[in-house]
Amino acid sequence: MGYCFFAMFIEKGCVFTVEITGMTNEGAGVCRVCETVVFVIGAVTEDVCKIKIIKTARSYCVAAIVKMIEPSKYRSNPECCVKRCGGCVFQNVSYEYELLLKRGFVESAFRKAGVDIFVENTAAAGGTRGYRNKAQFPVCERNGKVEFGFFAKRTHDAVSFEKCSINPDKFSDIAKYVCDLANEFGITAYNEITGKGLLRHIYLRSGENTVLTLVLNGNRLPHKDDFINRITSEFDRITGIVLNVNTENTNVIAGDKYITVYGDPLVYDELCGKRFAVAPASFYQVNHDCCEALYMKAKELLDIKPGETAVDLYCGVGTVGLCVADQAKRLIGIEIVPEAVENAEYNAKINHVNNAEFYCGDSSIVKNIVKTPDAVIVDPPRKGLSDDVIIAISELKPKKLLYISCNPDTLARDVKKLSDDYTFGTAYPFNMFPRTGHVETVVRLSRQ
Repeated sequence: MGYCFFAMFIEKGCVFTVEITGMTNEGAGVCRVCETVVFVIGAVTEDVCKIKIIKTARSYCVAAIVKMIEPSKYRSNPECCVKRCGGCVFQNVSYEYELLLKRGFVESAFRKAGVDIFVENTAAAGGTRGYRNKAQFPVCERNGKVEFGFFAKRTHDAVSFEKCSINPDKFSDIAKYVCDLANEFGITAYNEITGKGLLRHIYLRSGENTVLTLVLNGNRLPHKDDFINRITSEFDRITGIVLNVNTENTNVIAGDKYITVYGDPLVYDELCGKRFAVAPASFYQVNHDCCEALYMKAKELLDIKPGETAVDLYCGVGTVGLCVADQAKRLIGIEIVPEAVENAEYNAKINHVNNAEFYCGDSSIVKNIVKTPDAVIVDPPRKGLSDDVIIAISELKPKKLLYISCNPDTLARDVKKLSDDYTFGTAYPFNMFPRTGHVETVVRLSRQ
């Protein structure tokens, strides 16, 4: 048993009996020992357990559970046995408690940013299993065979598995068959250290149909015709096969070049009563049911009136704008990915939306396109809004600003920056990514 009187005496290998008082968004339990914060791997709030310090730092320690003395009432049996993947950090807690935790993460982010805002209970839609419509599996060679898996947490060590609880089973079935064909046809797995090998990632996206993208360290697939015939015969829902060329020494999954070698490269899906076509390079929310619930709330909050002009920054394939701006006189979408802009224009056409226009470029170009929009929608990547975009929004002076975010910290930071010009209502979290540490949030801001 380890003992200490001051934080400085906590050493690696010390053992303590503790009660866990909270959890992080990475799934670690939190407690204090000698006034020092300790993150306990695999622990759940209200666990009473014996822990062993495995890492010390200046302001915190990391520990592992040695013995469980009294398990928490929030504990749940894991839905997945792939422990080293590290993606589903909340699979060992009840779903109700996961929703409570995520509301707390959003509240904490705003509190740290100095923003006083009410956060609603976390909304959920759909189930916790098989909800993802997209998967990107790294490929490796193990014991002379090509295998697929997931990278272990904070590594590029691929962990093999049979099934993933948050992906549909068909994704694993397709990926395994791709690897079987690779082994049969002599297609090698890419090695990050040597830079050799051909097959880097297996990328799947599904809706009404399924599209398979193979990320290659090259621009051709050996035995292409046989490969296509075999896999489309085995999986008739695959309506398109695409090769992505990525020959760079990088941890970025996809390169810029896409080559369609079979069928239609677009995935089709229906959302909020509208039909959308999505290219492999385009962004699309991974959870259909929760995305639909989020967009319905966004539409309610934005409350577009007849005659108003709406601008959809980071518009992707046009989903948010086309779902929420039915009454708008004019809808303007801006997106930096060319393929997504093409999709957005096509999606407006197939949904008979004649008042929408889309532009390719950084979101800050909006001030060159429209002067006085009534509403602006932003759904940025995890890094949030750049200063240029915030300045552009301030110059446009929209009456209404709808912010959809996948990162509570950057959302809170940006709301704080905008608070000189805008008041804000309730924050609404949505559990877009069940069992993981991520949460989607929507807030409406109104110009003062």
